[in-house]
Amino acid sequence: MTDCVVNTGLSPSQPTNEDSLFHSRVLAITSGKGGVGKSNVAVGLALSLAKAGQRVAIMDADFGLANVDLLLGVSPKHTLQHVLRGERVIEEIIMEGPRGVRLIPASSGIQELTKLESTTELRLIQGLQRVAVGIDWLLIDTAAGIHDSVIKILMAAQEVILVSTPEPTSLIDAYAMVKVIHLRDPLKPVWFLVNNAQSYEEAEEAADQLQAATSQFLGRDIVSLGVVPSDAHVLQAVRQQQGIVDVFPDSPAAKAFQAISNMLMEKVPLKGDAFNAFWKELGQV
Repeated sequence: MTDCVVNTGLSPSQPTNEDSLFHSRVLAITSGKGGVGKSNVAVGLALSLAKAGQRVAIMDADFGLANVDLLLGVSPKHTLQHVLRGERVIEEIIMEGPRGVRLIPASSGIQELTKLESTTELRLIQGLQRVAVGIDWLLIDTAAGIHDSVIKILMAAQEVILVSTPEPTSLIDAYAMVKVIHLRDPLKPVWFLVNNAQSYEEAEEAADQLQAATSQFLGRDIVSLGVVPSDAHVLQAVRQQQGIVDVFPDSPAAKAFQAISNMLMEKVPLKGDAFNAFWKELGQV
C-alpha cells in the first residue's frame, strides 16, 4: 500500500479562478442497503473513467464504514476528520491512487457532512473547491440506506447512481430509496445499476421489476445504467487491494465497468457549476 499524497499545485491560501471550476460532474453512488458492492462500483467506475483519460476524485462519505482507501490500495495518514478539526488542510490528506485517481479519505465515526458547524463547513468547502480545479468527475461514495444525511448528499449531487443486487430484499430497499428521492425532487436523475448478477437475464428482470414499481406507484422512469456480472475476479482484486480494472482488465466485471463509464461520459451532461452547486445545495436541503 502507498501513502502518496497529491500535490494540487495550489497553496491552502491561494485563490482559485472560478472559471477553472467549470469542469466537474458530481455523482453520488448509493444503495438502499449495505452489502451490495457499492464501494466496489465506485472504485471500478473511477478507475475506468481515469483509464479513458478523465481526471477523477472519490470522496469517501461512508463515515460508518470507510473502505475506499483499502480498495484503492492506499494508506492515508490523515483523513477528513483532521480537516474538520482544523489540524490539516485538504491538500494534505488527499491520496493519489492508481491511474491518478484522487481519494478524499474518511474515517469511521467522524461527524456527518450535513451536521457541521458553519466555520468547519466553510473550511471544508473552500478546500474542496481548490481541489475541484483539477478534476472532471467527483464521485461520492455514500453510506447505505435512507438516512437523512445520505439523502441530503443525494439531493445535492448532480446525479445519483443507485446500486442493487437482483435479490428481492435489495430491490425493495432500492425502491424505497427511489421513493424518498422522488418525494424530495421528482426531477433528480437516478441511474439504476445491477451488481453481482448471475446472468444478464437476471439483471434485466431486476431492472424491469424496479421500473414497473416506480412507474406504477411514482409515475417516473428509472434509467438502467447496466449490469456488473458476478465475477470471482472481484474478490481476488479486493484481496490484493487493487482495482479489478487494473489487475484483471479482461474480466467480465472490468469490461462492464468500462462500458458503464463510457455511457456516463456520453450521457451525463457537463454542468459548469456542478461542483459549486453541490455545496450550495448541501447547505440548503
